[in-house]
Amino acid sequence: MIEPGIRCLLAPNPSAMTFRGTNTYILGQGEVAVLDPGPDDPAHLQAILDATKGEKITHILMSHDHRDHSALVPGLKAATGAPLLAFHASASALVPDVALQDGDTVKGETWRVEVIHTPGHTDDHLCFGIGDLCLTGDHVMGWASSAIIPPRGDLKAYIASLDKLAARPWRRFLSSHGDPIDAPAQRLEALKTSRLMREASILSLLEQGPLTLDDLVAQLYRRLSPGLAPAARLNVQAHLLALSTDGKVVPQGDRFLRVG
Repeated sequence: MIEPGIRCLLAPNPSAMTFRGTNTYILGQGEVAVLDPGPDDPAHLQAILDATKGEKITHILMSHDHRDHSALVPGLKAATGAPLLAFHASASALVPDVALQDGDTVKGETWRVEVIHTPGHTDDHLCFGIGDLCLTGDHVMGWASSAIIPPRGDLKAYIASLDKLAARPWRRFLSSHGDPIDAPAQRLEALKTSRLMREASILSLLEQGPLTLDDLVAQLYRRLSPGLAPAARLNVQAHLLALSTDGKVVPQGDRFLRVG
């Protein structure tokens, strides 16, 4: 067990965007919940069923609907009859059986979680609090920052959600990719600082004159792995949208101009 009453299974889907793979969490004992079933992989489905042999999966929880977290949901529902509980966003193709809202409590015989809506990485993202522990999905990871992919990803919402978590004295974070985070407050501050520094870098580059999105990506990410190039481009786009909302940047044809 990674924590009392919490088991973790690593899905076999490593990539530039998923690190070693998706962490699937099993909460409780006897009658259990599965958080983030993961990719549509028969071997991973069997691993979940083997890990819960002699137990009953009563709830399927989902941090958000990206396929590395959600694609196995139909298969796990078919195998167990358990309902899906998640935040329902209008743009999502996966409709939960029970729609969760910020502040809800979900519980079983040996587990209990608090639902925390943390939009930013995407609009339906949820974290789940268990006392002073938080299961943070893709919102807070130790190995990388979250990809913010418009239109469902929103940088201003992401930073607000970091502040929302920072208001509480968490002991430990368990994310959907990578190792546990044992210094939650420091990690939240580092992620926010990184985003603010990126914003400052974009504004500094635009002081020299209008630039295209690709110009900015090339100057901001000089040693970028090819597998991360699409996400980097979308992240810069998210920053430009936030800066445009704040009236600091305006589009000028295919270029962006700093104003104010």
